[in-house]
Amino acid sequence: MIRYITPEKRHRHRAELKQYFALRKRVFCDKLGWVETDGKPIETDRFDGLFNVYLLCIDPPTGAVSGGVRLMPTTGPTLLHSVWADMLPEGAQLRSPHIWEATRFCVDEAMTTRKSNLLNRATLALSIAVADFGNANGISHVVAVCERYFFDMAGVYGPQAEIISSRLDDNGLEIGCGVWSTAAIRDRLTWSRMLTGNVEPAIVRKVA
Repeated sequence: MIRYITPEKRHRHRAELKQYFALRKRVFCDKLGWVETDGKPIETDRFDGLFNVYLLCIDPPTGAVSGGVRLMPTTGPTLLHSVWADMLPEGAQLRSPHIWEATRFCVDEAMTTRKSNLLNRATLALSIAVADFGNANGISHVVAVCERYFFDMAGVYGPQAEIISSRLDDNGLEIGCGVWSTAAIRDRLTWSRMLTGNVEPAIVRKVA
């Protein structure tokens, strides 16, 4: 089940967000080493206090968070334009109300049910949810900086991202900056609804 958490609803879902932040700590601090740990059991950054929408994948029987992603409009502050500014090709702005940034995409590998060695329900559910949210809110494209293998994996079951840049991170891991069409994600992943279900996307009426 997908939970769309818009800014005005954060207070209602504090427990679920805490689970998501704990998952982020395990993935981005402990596993990837992209973010320095400060001894806390969760990972948050300054963008969590700004306008964003969280998409969380919830395991219905337990209520546990099995994955999540944060979406932010590129008309405001983004990771791409600050932390990952070197990933922007010269002359590329990627700032538009129709382009949003997807960040902190992660799934709990210990919880998710693998359908093959390349994909799982949480990844599929979050991917189609991003497309549904985008198409419901006039968002034509989503941009993200991810490990290169994620782009390769996503291209197996969904649309290929347009890779606009790539490099090695400090740990020697190949990362890339890619752009997806939300319409293409929706069209290519329609088949997955039989596995992931369908939740009505949130509508954002005002972007701060």
